[in-house]
Amino acid sequence: MLRYAHDTGFNGIELWGVHAKALLRQRGQELGGMLDEMFSYGLEINMLSDYIPLMGNIPMDVLLKEWQETVQAAKAFHTDKLRIFAGNLSSQSLDEKDWELCTERLNLLCAAAEREGVYTVVETHPGTAADGLDSTLQLLRQTDNPALKLNLDFLHMWESGADPLAAYERLKPWIVNIHLKNVESRQWLEVFSPDNIYSPSGSRRGIVPLADGEMDCQAIMKHLILDPTRAPVSLEWFGATPFQILKSELGWLKGLESDLKLENVEVTG
Repeated sequence: MLRYAHDTGFNGIELWGVHAKALLRQRGQELGGMLDEMFSYGLEINMLSDYIPLMGNIPMDVLLKEWQETVQAAKAFHTDKLRIFAGNLSSQSLDEKDWELCTERLNLLCAAAEREGVYTVVETHPGTAADGLDSTLQLLRQTDNPALKLNLDFLHMWESGADPLAAYERLKPWIVNIHLKNVESRQWLEVFSPDNIYSPSGSRRGIVPLADGEMDCQAIMKHLILDPTRAPVSLEWFGATPFQILKSELGWLKGLESDLKLENVEVTG
């Protein structure tokens, strides 16, 4: 993956927590050399993405022990961003006690990670407390912890009915990473439900390149390219021929960037 990212022109990799922990267990002695190779390429592990039973019945001491292991994995791979989901229930299904439990636990996770120099990053995603603009803002305000950050998934924000770029501007102070993918039409959004998308035998119907989907990725990317303070962008692809598609997607993005630079050239005389 490192060599592919380097040869293709990516700046880094977003690493899944389960893979990071497996590498540490199975190839821990080789990790230093792997990271040296990555740094020599000018690459980085931009973010560690993991899942934790935030709203489950698991005792808090057990949850914190699991969290600490994940935080240490993030540190081992030299990233200060650790992404999770804000539970597994939609915001509309949460009552006042649920919100209290969610934000109290998030505060504890934030404190534990911050002591190690790692941010706790919540992803905007359906079926969680951060499933739309208003619910994400509520989560941020009620948690009220500067170590809590956001991974903005534009497609899922668009799925919620919010204007993606308006949401971006409202949430920008908290955004430290962005996910970008697209879908042929809204009728296929269920393809990204966790039970389907993480299954090797799950359907991939409706997943299309950025330029070919119903969400206007071109408008989004033009906005981001012109924003010098934007967060890093991670390309997500769950369909067939990932190496080929991701290379093509990166070429499309670089083409947009080149076109915008040409549009902004002023001729004087």
